[in-house]
Amino acid sequence: MRFNEPSTAPSRLHRALAPQPRKKRRRNVVADQPAPKRRTDRFGFGSSAMRLRLLLLVLVLVLGYVLFRVGRIQSSDGESYRVAAADMWQRDRELPADRGTIFDRDGEELALSIPGYSISVNPKLVTNPDATASMLQGALGLDEDETNSLHQELIAQTKGFVYVERQVDQQTGEAIAELGINGINVDAEPIRVLPGGTTGWSVIGRTNIDGEGIAGLEAQYDELLTGQPGQLRKEVAPGGRSVAGSEEIIAEPVPGNDLILTIDRSIQFQAEEQLRKRVEEVSAKSGTIVIMDTDTGDLLAMASVDRNDDGVVEVTSGNFTAVNAYEPGSVAKVITIAAGLNEGSVDSQSTFVVPWRRQYADDLLKDSHQHPDELMTVEQILVESSNIGTIDVQESLGGGNWEAARETHWDYMRAFGLGEKTALDFPGESAGILKHWTDLWGSERVTVAYGQGLASTSIQLATAVNVIANDGTYVAPRLVQGVVGPDGTVTDADPSVTHEVLSTETAEEMQRMMRQVVCRGTGTRAQLGFDSFSVAGKTGTGLKSQPNGTYLNERGERVYYASFVGFFPAEDPQITILISIDEPPAGDINRFGGTAAAPVFAELAPTIVHEQGLQPPPEDQMIACS
Repeated sequence: MRFNEPSTAPSRLHRALAPQPRKKRRRNVVADQPAPKRRTDRFGFGSSAMRLRLLLLVLVLVLGYVLFRVGRIQSSDGESYRVAAADMWQRDRELPADRGTIFDRDGEELALSIPGYSISVNPKLVTNPDATASMLQGALGLDEDETNSLHQELIAQTKGFVYVERQVDQQTGEAIAELGINGINVDAEPIRVLPGGTTGWSVIGRTNIDGEGIAGLEAQYDELLTGQPGQLRKEVAPGGRSVAGSEEIIAEPVPGNDLILTIDRSIQFQAEEQLRKRVEEVSAKSGTIVIMDTDTGDLLAMASVDRNDDGVVEVTSGNFTAVNAYEPGSVAKVITIAAGLNEGSVDSQSTFVVPWRRQYADDLLKDSHQHPDELMTVEQILVESSNIGTIDVQESLGGGNWEAARETHWDYMRAFGLGEKTALDFPGESAGILKHWTDLWGSERVTVAYGQGLASTSIQLATAVNVIANDGTYVAPRLVQGVVGPDGTVTDADPSVTHEVLSTETAEEMQRMMRQVVCRGTGTRAQLGFDSFSVAGKTGTGLKSQPNGTYLNERGERVYYASFVGFFPAEDPQITILISIDEPPAGDINRFGGTAAAPVFAELAPTIVHEQGLQPPPEDQMIACS
């Protein structure tokens, strides 16, 4: 039998039992379209290698940023983080610096700062509001309303700081601090005082409760007087409580500069007392005094007193000598007559026929008293204080040309210092009123010759008359003599600025004639009680303009401003003094400068002679009364 070789093809059974491949779904494809490519990640990061590289890059960037921040913290930002951390456990407090002292010319203290304290509370740290409020009431003398208000703050505990009392004296502040009551702060706060009471208050001025100058020299020299605060650092425990013994001074406070004034405290005190007394005696409203060293312009005293709402005359904090301006009245005649002498349009023996009244424009101007037409010399015009005669002298300045006369007169008024602030530049100082000669109209063109139609401050007027006392040279007034630095170095102030106004011959002739005013004229009450010192001067009785535009008040009475300005010794002037009495009663004999103000000169002179050590001139040089 023939056998066939085994077949290699699978049997039907094998095919039936073998796993069958999945049938693929047919796609309808275009015969000539290529097969699609395999899809990958659209950004090219489909591979694991690429993803790993991306991860490493991110890690490097994060690590780089961390290293950058660490480096910055250790360098430029480090201080701010250290400060922030320190602030959590440290507290800085400002240490007040002493304000500079104000001295008189001899080193006597006029204003200084003494130790004091401010008392405050932190209600959030107070554990016993009732006891704390009661203790502070007793220690500080709080009234019922103040105590209740404090008690409410302590109970509410909504604030971290509440002032209880400012500028408490040293003894009281230290006593409260020693109690160590939680939540009560006792901080140093200097107190500004005037050792002489109100002596010099008008000039010194005052500071506010924070020690800042707000008036007078305290305000004018505030930056110089104010010191540089220091800094104290202390550690605090959680809850804000101070760690005992942790205080450390980071910066020492630097005191302010001291001022040395030209004021003499003894003379200032006497000036204020005599002025207050005189204003009280004559029932006036207020008064001022200026006392000046003739040669240097140094002010030895500037006093202002005023009647308060209770009718009591007292030293005022306002310096009326510099800030108030009034018509100077007949004191201004010395300028007009000095101008005539200096220009050569008159001499002391030139004569004018002077009636007691004369028409000028729409006004009938008068002398102080009725008299017949009189042939008067220039000296008589000054000694008897004739208004009409002074106008004649003014008109002589133009040699018959009235416009030229008015212009020349105005030039002299300016040279004497009227119409502008003095070199003091005192806070609130007035420039007065001096219209340009072309702006004067009607009788005003001539009334300025005898002190009406213009206004000046006391310091302006005193400085103007001092030109005559100082042999014709204007010397600016001065209040500050020097400055003392924190290290004790003394820096002298610049000397006063000067300029020539009159010739020496004119000034000496005016000194002689003004001596006669005191000898036999309107200023006799300024004579001293001892013969060794002679006085030269001039009285002035000005009128005060009222809100109604006249010189009459609501009662129909004239309102006066009485002055006397003089200097001594007349032969060699050393001291110039101006006294002004504001609103002496109308109709009273004391409404005039010679009666209201001149007696104060006589009362003050002996004190000044003693304090300044003045010596009388030799007898053969004295100007006798003729």
